[in-house]
Amino acid sequence: MLSLLRRLWRVPRWRWSVLLVLLLGGCSAVALQQLDARFGTPSPHNREVSHDSFAGRQWESEVKPVIETRCVVCHGCYDAPCQLKMSSAAGIDRGMNPAPVYDGTRLLAANLTRMFEDADTTEKWRNMNFSPVLNERVDSPEANLEGSTLFRALSQKRKVPLPVTDEGLLPEDRFDLSLNRSQVCAPVERYDDFAEDHPDWGMPYALPQISDEEHRTLVNWLAQGSLMTGPIPLPKSLAPRLQKVEAFLNGDSLKQRLMTRYIYEHLFLTHLYFPGINGPDGRPIFFKLVRSSTPPGEPLQRISTRRPYDAPYTAYPGDARLTMPHDDAGRPRVYYRLWQERATILAKNHLPYSLSEARLERWKALFLTPQYAVDDLPDYDLKTASNPFLTFEAIPAESRYRFMLDEAQNTIMGFIKGPVCRGQVAVDVINDHFWVGFTDPDLFSRPEVERTLAREGKNLSLPAAQSSNALPISSWIKFEGKQTAYLEAKQALMTKAYADGNLRLDTRVMWDGSGWADGPGGEHNPNAALTIYRHFDNAAVMKGLVGSTPKTAWIIDYPMLERIHYLLVAGFDVYGNLGHQLITRLYMDFLRMEGESNFLALLPAGERQAVHDSWYRDVGSGLEGLLFKKPPQFDAPSGIVWTPEELSSPEQARLGLMTRMHQRLAPELEQGRSLSNVKNTFVRHELEALSAVRGFAASLMPEVTIIALDGGDGGSPQLFSVLRNSAHANITSLFDEAANRRPQEDSLDVLRGVAGDYPNAFWHLTPERLDGLAERVAALEDEDDYRALMADVGIRRTDPRFWEFSDSVLRANYADRPVESGLLDYNRLQNR
Repeated sequence: MLSLLRRLWRVPRWRWSVLLVLLLGGCSAVALQQLDARFGTPSPHNREVSHDSFAGRQWESEVKPVIETRCVVCHGCYDAPCQLKMSSAAGIDRGMNPAPVYDGTRLLAANLTRMFEDADTTEKWRNMNFSPVLNERVDSPEANLEGSTLFRALSQKRKVPLPVTDEGLLPEDRFDLSLNRSQVCAPVERYDDFAEDHPDWGMPYALPQISDEEHRTLVNWLAQGSLMTGPIPLPKSLAPRLQKVEAFLNGDSLKQRLMTRYIYEHLFLTHLYFPGINGPDGRPIFFKLVRSSTPPGEPLQRISTRRPYDAPYTAYPGDARLTMPHDDAGRPRVYYRLWQERATILAKNHLPYSLSEARLERWKALFLTPQYAVDDLPDYDLKTASNPFLTFEAIPAESRYRFMLDEAQNTIMGFIKGPVCRGQVAVDVINDHFWVGFTDPDLFSRPEVERTLAREGKNLSLPAAQSSNALPISSWIKFEGKQTAYLEAKQALMTKAYADGNLRLDTRVMWDGSGWADGPGGEHNPNAALTIYRHFDNAAVMKGLVGSTPKTAWIIDYPMLERIHYLLVAGFDVYGNLGHQLITRLYMDFLRMEGESNFLALLPAGERQAVHDSWYRDVGSGLEGLLFKKPPQFDAPSGIVWTPEELSSPEQARLGLMTRMHQRLAPELEQGRSLSNVKNTFVRHELEALSAVRGFAASLMPEVTIIALDGGDGGSPQLFSVLRNSAHANITSLFDEAANRRPQEDSLDVLRGVAGDYPNAFWHLTPERLDGLAERVAALEDEDDYRALMADVGIRRTDPRFWEFSDSVLRANYADRPVESGLLDYNRLQNR
């Protein structure tokens, strides 16, 4: 007994405090004045410690992994509840704000609240209406716990565990899982009232509580003051690589400066990395290309503006044009620097881009070797800066196009994974599954093409020229006229090229991937063919022609690809008003129809209209008929020699063209997603049968289901994705997509690996349990059937095994795609 008392006496005092608060359940009724009276008035703390300190090692090895895998999966992006972004130490310290970033009804653009950009201290975030989730009063164990919203939320979950119905579901009257649900962002001073009103809403919200060990880890960390580290120290081997890249990007000639502005405006969202140089976790160390007022070699002073092409001096208060660095000609001098990523990598906004040894040589060959003159640098006036055809007119169009094609998946992922994170405005303009090819970049090396682009530059202007506040109807009328004028000029150019024999309407018009590839394959590039899977408010982009043959395909040319980027990436403002978001959506309709028209032009002339009409069934003759009228068609005959069967119907012609598209791009097709790579014949057969399910039964499936297939050997599971392709009569509806749904035409595709960043459901299976699964899915008739299936094979969000299962999926995904993968988002997990 004496020995026990001695050991207890040596326990640090703060641990007694932790134990006491845990025993009490953390439910002290503490009013604001009581907190102030006991622990003083709040003010932000400095919580950063070095990586080699005891607290730093504890944060990195024990605390941070728990926060990432249990918190960041819901609190990681613009749509993090209460803007609480826990994907970085700075985000946790910043805290929460009740104002939603996603608001499709606001009349005026909102103030910016981007991490690492719009405030650089916790004090500034407090002035922007962010309240802390960590204690900011006196630093003591009692205060650190009682004054922490995060501790209160964790303790509330243990006091009131997740309620589960007899069916294994959450009670629908006690939880709202809709994306636009009302959020209650209670600071610590009002947390008791929140807990009384919503006793079931402890954290993690609508998911099982974390383990006892994980809870103790977080509570101990909170009690000790919530100390965290900054960015990881960079390996010495990176220094010369960083210096080389920054030196290349900051050359003094006008040609170099124009090149780097172009590169920056296309890669500002990208996660750049150096192959072969990894961090302590074995994964690449990622950087972002940013603008700085200081040159390489000096501390980086980041310039943050609403858009990447805004004038750099607008990032500073007052007339900063007087204090910005300038060159000898009086032009603002901007430097381009590599800024180390501070946040956890999330799959939903991860755009990896290799800075290999060959990359700089490629950029040099594209932008510096060609002979062209840059007599002056373009300014930052919004009307011209938002239009790349005016700003970068001096750079050859072929060079610009090849730059984007080199990493076309990354280019397209910009509007899928860019600033949107909740992308219904961006993605309800596209079909659920379609293939993408690109026109041959050699076509844009011709002088007549350059002249046409220069002449049509103003007609290629984009909605962002009106900033983040726009009037949608008048804007649409203006841009519709510009688009029509441009298409007429394009038609005239194509007609002349066709007559001169410089344009052939066959599959050779498509880029075959030749030109440059950074890695195995040499001169052939797998970015030549892409597949897009769209879901209700998010999407995925994959290399190759993936899945079953889709209904539609796009052929994208340079002006279209450039406008997609400046419309939905560089020019899109997630904080913009209703008008800005609506006109962006309407303009994207122009681009979708243009890409479809490029594809239709390769069909037999007599079948083009019928195929187009099959994509736009039931479009009314009123407003929608006006908004989505068929664009002008190039009416020259196709150069493809068609078989009698292909000419027998519009559907056969469409399928024939898609088969020929597949044959044209076959050498470049990425096969990693294909079930043909599954070695187990039985598993492959059963998954292929599941992928063949069509009709109403398919419509009862979630949009994204991840299957973890255990081999029974204790190793990592094999991961597969079941994607539901939602059929539509047309995709012209701006606000009532459900009216155009055709569930009886839905289909499924099963792909290898994780093919969606927002899973709706998890299945946990063994190979034996695949037997008969496809037949069971095909027999689904109603919601009760689906719930019975989930009860048998699913890991619901209420399942006590949920977190253990989640960890196994995460590990397998990292092993499968070490560069491309990131944390998944659990905000779309269904309660079914």
